[in-house]
Amino acid sequence: MIKGSYLAKIDEKSRLRMPAEFRRGLPETVDNTYYVTSDTGKCAQVYPLPVWEKIEQKLQALPQTNKAKRKLQRITSYYGLLTEMDPQGRILIPQVLREDAQISGEVSVLAINGDHLEVWNKETIDRDVKENLLTDEDWEELNKMGI
Repeated sequence: MIKGSYLAKIDEKSRLRMPAEFRRGLPETVDNTYYVTSDTGKCAQVYPLPVWEKIEQKLQALPQTNKAKRKLQRITSYYGLLTEMDPQGRILIPQVLREDAQISGEVSVLAINGDHLEVWNKETIDRDVKENLLTDEDWEELNKMGI
């Protein structure tokens, strides 16, 4: 399981060097294969292929007429790229996603749910975290869920 965040860099060939702490803690993959995508275009989401395949299975179980399903599939396919981690621990980030999320150079890499990563423009995530602190209403909702 992975936790926390680290600074990393996207190199001139559009590759993210995965922080070593995350490489060791991410769920096992087949052939070091990852699915890089986004559901918002604001950050890159890096899923070990088996984790992404579980999401796809859940989506496939929903009716094709489900508008939210079709929208999510369209967005994640638009930004999506199946990629392998190279021996130096680097993965390719799709160009359209780098441009829309403005991720290049130094980036923040956050562990999410213990099984995948989000890659953010450092200034964007710094600002977002500071501007969107948990409210009393958020804490009430979390308390209702037992957190």
